[in-house]
Amino acid sequence: MKVSDLLDRCEKEEWRGHRSLHTLRSNLRILRKVCGDDEIADLHYTRLKAIADAMGTGRGGKALAPATVKRRMETLSASLLLATKMTDAEGRPLLLAKPTFPSFVIQNIQDRVIQDDEAVALFEVIAKRREREPHRDWRRFDALIRFLLATACRRGEALRVHPGHIDRRGDRHFVIFERYTTKSTKPRIVPLTAEIVGLLPELRMRAGNGPLFPFTPSQLWQMWKAIRTDMAARGNDFSLVRYHSCRHTTLTKAMKRFPLAKVSKLAGHASIQITADRYGHLTADDLLDVVDAVAA
Repeated sequence: MKVSDLLDRCEKEEWRGHRSLHTLRSNLRILRKVCGDDEIADLHYTRLKAIADAMGTGRGGKALAPATVKRRMETLSASLLLATKMTDAEGRPLLLAKPTFPSFVIQNIQDRVIQDDEAVALFEVIAKRREREPHRDWRRFDALIRFLLATACRRGEALRVHPGHIDRRGDRHFVIFERYTTKSTKPRIVPLTAEIVGLLPELRMRAGNGPLFPFTPSQLWQMWKAIRTDMAARGNDFSLVRYHSCRHTTLTKAMKRFPLAKVSKLAGHASIQITADRYGHLTADDLLDVVDAVAA
């Protein structure tokens, strides 16, 4: 069986209820292009390494992040594992054993924290875009960025929030990230700031029965590309800043002020160790009070 045939079968029979269909289909499209004509029995370590290398280059020859390649290879790995459980017309396994895959070292050192002065500049840039491009929904884009910073949620989680996910309990509002919307598959409830609560009436009115932030991935990419250009014109290097940087910013700041258990709860991580490993990094400036206290 060819890889493309296996992927088709997995998509139709096994992955119909996948919680991130857009990402899955994107991965499948790339895999079919790179290795769709390969026989699954011929996928040994050396060939898999070549496939990973081929997927490490994006449009225009730009190198992709190792994490992106890793996610695509994980899709291929999952399909080959399913092939060991599937049978042909004669009842024989499609694949006797899943081959060994190359490992990936994922470095998080490029994750950028958005500084306070950069955040001010960011919203000023968005405001100017609203004036220059009234045909684009920069107003709701502004609300999306504020929502990401306030809740430390992932972009995909924010895009799935509907008015029904906003719950009022006494004098406080909360957003409910349902189980299927979170990366860890665990539901979590996050209180909303007064700023976000103030934006809710307009967001709800415009959303109707749809999502609060009805952006497509393509729209968000184009809008963020414009923001990076505008920020660069102001002297702010946003080349490594992504939507996920909003989550990283909030959780990194929270780690410096609150107990690890609380930050882990906000992040929605499966364990506090994940939070500590991911957001527990310290800079030299963070050690000033420690050094001063010891010297005193």
